[in-house]
Amino acid sequence: MKNQEKIAFSIRKEMVQSNLKGMRTVAWSLMYVSAIISLIHYGEVFFVKAERAMVPVYIAIHIAMFYIDIAVLLFVREKRIHITSVNIQKYEHLVVIYIYTIMLLITAISVMDVYFFHHAALYEVILIIICTVFALPLRKISWIILLSAPAIIASTYLSVGMSSENIKVILPMSLLIPIGIIIQYQTYKVRKQITTQHILLDEEMIKTKQLSELLAVKNKALAEQALKDPLTNLPNRRAFNQQLTKIGHQLHQPQTLTVMMIDIDYFKKFNDYYGHIQGDAVIVKVASLLAEIAEKYQAFVARWGGEEFIMISQHTEKFAEPICEEILKEVRDLKIPHRQSDIVQYVTVSIGMCHANLTMYEHLQTCCDIADQALYLAKQNGRNNYFRKMAIFDGKENASI
Repeated sequence: MKNQEKIAFSIRKEMVQSNLKGMRTVAWSLMYVSAIISLIHYGEVFFVKAERAMVPVYIAIHIAMFYIDIAVLLFVREKRIHITSVNIQKYEHLVVIYIYTIMLLITAISVMDVYFFHHAALYEVILIIICTVFALPLRKISWIILLSAPAIIASTYLSVGMSSENIKVILPMSLLIPIGIIIQYQTYKVRKQITTQHILLDEEMIKTKQLSELLAVKNKALAEQALKDPLTNLPNRRAFNQQLTKIGHQLHQPQTLTVMMIDIDYFKKFNDYYGHIQGDAVIVKVASLLAEIAEKYQAFVARWGGEEFIMISQHTEKFAEPICEEILKEVRDLKIPHRQSDIVQYVTVSIGMCHANLTMYEHLQTCCDIADQALYLAKQNGRNNYFRKMAIFDGKENASI
């Protein structure tokens, strides 16, 4: 269903639901009226002997109306109403049939009222109620007026002839029927406009909500991309700094921390010999391996830049050293050929490690600097190994190594 068709159906559906609610309201009212009038007629209290002949007909019509209204209340319940594009016409016809049935029964009563009492008050009241409650196109309501009004007017002439008595019937009807038609037209027009605006507003709110959700998703994706290294998909340096800030906020008491700086050995020679595409492939493979190890030991790893990576672990010093050993072994086991290496004919890494008990955020930055110094010493010691430094802080920013 296209958007315009969907909106048109929603408007039509709201109008039908409104008319069904109105039908239940009218049914409750008329059921009460029918019950009271039937009791009054049954007692024959207000009728002279000549008029009592029409009482059974009155009672029969009101009982019929009573059961019609009960049927409406039983079968047209809000919880049972499920309007779809398939059954909407059925509900529209139900409303029209109910109006026509009630109006025809009221017309029958009004014909008798004209004959015996020279008035059609019940017809006029019901007409105004229907025109006020139900929002229907004028063409749907006009046929029942064309059917019922002439019958009442004709019975007026047959009962009282051309006399002033028929003014009691013709004058109120001649005033109320046009007024009812105007009310009916305005009711339908205004309610449709309100419903249309309501549906369009809902549509705009839904679109706005969808756009907001889409924008939130896009913003989240962009925020994640801003913290990801595009080549390795590891957190980047900005994400690492955020992680440091997060850890710094938790430094309410001394915490153990290990920082590892990891560098691919002789990477420039690798790039010069194998080319940058193969160099990028090596960075991706090493990054993937480091990500697996970090996840295994609940550590945080990021790409520091170029061929360097950094890992933060809150394990003890004794537990951090085996992690370094594992990284060195797993990288060697990748067996990525490196003919320009001065160590072995495969890609290897060097690791600089700093272990410390921290109490201040500034200690974190110092730890990273010390880990970088340790990496330099690891390279001086022949690469393909790790070098450990222990940082002891004096309660301020100063550290002894």
